[in-house]
Amino acid sequence: MISQSSRRAYSLIEVLLAVAIVSMVMTAVAVAMQAMYRVDRQLKDNAAYGQVVPRLSLQLRTDTHAAGDVALLDGPKGPGGVSLTLAADGEVIVYQSEAGRVVRTRRRDGEELGHEVYYLGKTATFRWQKIGPPSSMVELEIVRAMGKIDSADSQQVDRIVAAIGIRTPRRKEGALDASVD
Repeated sequence: MISQSSRRAYSLIEVLLAVAIVSMVMTAVAVAMQAMYRVDRQLKDNAAYGQVVPRLSLQLRTDTHAAGDVALLDGPKGPGGVSLTLAADGEVIVYQSEAGRVVRTRRRDGEELGHEVYYLGKTATFRWQKIGPPSSMVELEIVRAMGKIDSADSQQVDRIVAAIGIRTPRRKEGALDASVD
């Protein structure tokens, strides 16, 4: 009596085909997950940027309005920041732009009183400018390359413009007058 086995085996071609299909599905899932993480990171960067720029703008304008003297600081590619000397108490506030951030440092009589860092993203570049007469102003231009959410080569440009010294104390008839022009 001959016994016949009902056991069925898979051929090598069937196994290779199954491995190929599984590897293609896993590759597609990995690419989709990577794209999802990149978009999530870009959205978080945009949200953080949207919170930092208004704070930097308000602080720079406040300091510039109170400044009696303004000087641009030398950087590797033109002005790398601005130095503001406050008219009221001689305090010096320095805004220095470096790799994706602006650092604000307060000093009085050579002693550092404190500093703040405004992170604006790795792709942010800065251009400082002092705009002359008839009115003196300081301008900070922030250029940030956007990610692949919008398009590959898009840029976001923000400008912060502040008038110099509009809240400085002035001598008027023998008394100090804090005027706002």
